[in-house]
Amino acid sequence: MNARTLRTAPAIALAAAGLLLGGAAGTALAAPQQDTTSASATVFQERPSGKYGPYSSYKACHKAGKHGQDHGRWHHFTCKNEHHKWWLYTYR
Repeated sequence: MNARTLRTAPAIALAAAGLLLGGAAGTALAAPQQDTTSASATVFQERPSGKYGPYSSYKACHKAGKHGQDHGRWHHFTCKNEHHKWWLYTYR
């Protein structure tokens, strides 16, 4: 190989990498922006604030969830069956 080619190869590789990365960044900047505040707020609201249990039945879990909701401890709740036991997930 020619000595001049060996000296310019790293510069060409660096320039090519810069164009590839710059093209990806340019595409990301040109993409339309979505309203991320509403999306993140929705995700945050769906995260449980508490987990209680286990309960022996769905009825017992639902009764405990309703009791806590009626007394203002949480806004809503769900009962989920995990490994043959019922768990109460609460959301504030």
